[in-house]
Amino acid sequence: MSAATGDLSLEQFILETNRLGTGAMSLSEFATLAVRLELDDALVGAHVRFDDAHYARNLLCRTPQFELLVLCWRPGQASTVHDHAGSLNVTRVYRGTLVQRKFSRRDGGPGTTRLDQAESGELPCGPVEQIEEEVFAGAGSATVDRGDIHQLRNDSDESLVTVHLYAPPLTDIVVYSLTAATTEVMRLRYTLQDDFA
Repeated sequence: MSAATGDLSLEQFILETNRLGTGAMSLSEFATLAVRLELDDALVGAHVRFDDAHYARNLLCRTPQFELLVLCWRPGQASTVHDHAGSLNVTRVYRGTLVQRKFSRRDGGPGTTRLDQAESGELPCGPVEQIEEEVFAGAGSATVDRGDIHQLRNDSDESLVTVHLYAPPLTDIVVYSLTAATTEVMRLRYTLQDDFA
């Protein structure tokens, strides 16, 4: 089963992101490009691997401009409430139903908007509160701009497969609390050891 396909192969997508550069790209520009990436079983299928303990992050491709991952979610699995430390994100539903919840800081400020904020310790504060919830199924796409705070969930009783594009590649996230002012930088890792080879 595959999500709606676009008109760019992975190789063409790599060439296009290298040509355009993603550093100053807007979310709208990146989302327009990301939905053009053709997703099918030949590209995604070999990277569908689940983990019963938590959602699985499976690396498909990484360049200096973007990162492409396949995330696999068992029923009830969810991410933390987090921002992307300055990276743009488009999440395409490949199979199943995705819930995205967006949050805002109670003091009105944004999440982490620059890549160097997480490294330098210039972190925004919590707590955060939920402001929006969207459900994506079929060929739907969820987006996250620089500074957006969100959580992804599989609230259904079926497995979920999503394809995530991050520009630039996502190495850290900043995790927020619903009750406390403290935030935490979390270094991301891929699920499988062979993804590091």
